[in-house]
Amino acid sequence: MRNNINKLVALAIGVSVISGSIVPAFAADTAQNTNANVSTVAQVNGKPILTLQDAINSAISNSDKLKLDDKKITYQDKFNDINENIDDATGVSGDKEDLNSDTRDTTLDQLKQQRDFDEDSLIQKTTTAYNNMVTSQMKIDKSIKGIDVKTKQLNDAKLKQSLGLTTAIDLQSTELQVVSLQNSLKASQNALKDAEYSFKVLTGKDVTQYSLQQDIKYESFKIDGSVDEYLDNIIDTELKYNEKLTKLNKDYFNDKDNEVSEEYVNDAKRTSDGANKPVLDATVDTLEKYEKYVKDYNQYESDASAYTNALSRRLSYLNAKLGVYTAETNLNETKKQLKDTLKTLYTNLLATEDNINYIKQNIDLTNKQLSNAKLKYDLGLMTKSDYDTLVVNSLDLDVQLRTAVDGYNTLKSELQKPWLLSGASGSSNS
Repeated sequence: MRNNINKLVALAIGVSVISGSIVPAFAADTAQNTNANVSTVAQVNGKPILTLQDAINSAISNSDKLKLDDKKITYQDKFNDINENIDDATGVSGDKEDLNSDTRDTTLDQLKQQRDFDEDSLIQKTTTAYNNMVTSQMKIDKSIKGIDVKTKQLNDAKLKQSLGLTTAIDLQSTELQVVSLQNSLKASQNALKDAEYSFKVLTGKDVTQYSLQQDIKYESFKIDGSVDEYLDNIIDTELKYNEKLTKLNKDYFNDKDNEVSEEYVNDAKRTSDGANKPVLDATVDTLEKYEKYVKDYNQYESDASAYTNALSRRLSYLNAKLGVYTAETNLNETKKQLKDTLKTLYTNLLATEDNINYIKQNIDLTNKQLSNAKLKYDLGLMTKSDYDTLVVNSLDLDVQLRTAVDGYNTLKSELQKPWLLSGASGSSNS
């Protein structure tokens, strides 16, 4: 990726360097609305091409987080079997048995969904990292060309000063511009080195041993019909199992048959207040009487503790009801906040599409301007330095277009898969 890594060719809408001099390669019709690429494939230059899909596959194979997700699914399946056996052994039945069974199944499904979400996030993270490196190299290549042009201008300025045609201040200004460009280039190269290191941690691939593709697809995305309905549906997809678990518990605890009421507690208190402790005395002189005493004492202990047990059950019931209410409230708040975020994303997506169309129009105009400038240069009506400056400036449009399309694609992915916003693949080796 650096100069010693991979010399990426400029985009078709950019310019290229031939034998050290800059000549125009006018912009093509790029970034079409359907199945179009901003650029052509990068040259191999003796190195194998690492496609984006190759990088994604490597990141998935290299992901410790996905391996952990798979383990969680396997172990949850085992936990479910054991807990089902426990319910059978302890005689759990009726609504409680149904609740436990449905909760186990939903929890397993939720883990499987989370695994899919984590993979989607990893794919997006890899895509972003890959595209950032390509765009960074484009910026570096453009900076190098810009420094070449500015250095030529500096040499011209020195010659003009020696002939008394320019001032020392003008010369110093040009020198500082060269220094600024050189500092910016150095910072960009160092940032790219860091990106390459992070990419190796993410994918296990040493990107310095590969050429990367500059292809980036741009397909316009529009929500057909109601935006609210689309967003509600996609949010429901993300929160499907959270909502199911909440509903399972809500239905169970709202059922009168499963209620631990105040009346139940009051009945238990009356039972405890009326508990009579049997007396073990000399009259208990036979085995039959002793067995009756033991039975009466056990009943006494049960009656005596009925109130405290009822209070404990009532407290657990109320805590469970509050938990259900809290979960339902948090779920509704999450839906509202997520919908608000997605509405903003869609607005930004439409604005980015407008910007892409503007850049394309600007590219078309720049092509015409470069064509006219080339004619003037060939006729001797424009200096090579001035012409090269126009060519280098046109390279900014290459970067702008690719950056805009990359940003557009990210916004589109987040609208289609809002779980990407949570950054499920948080770690560098996720």
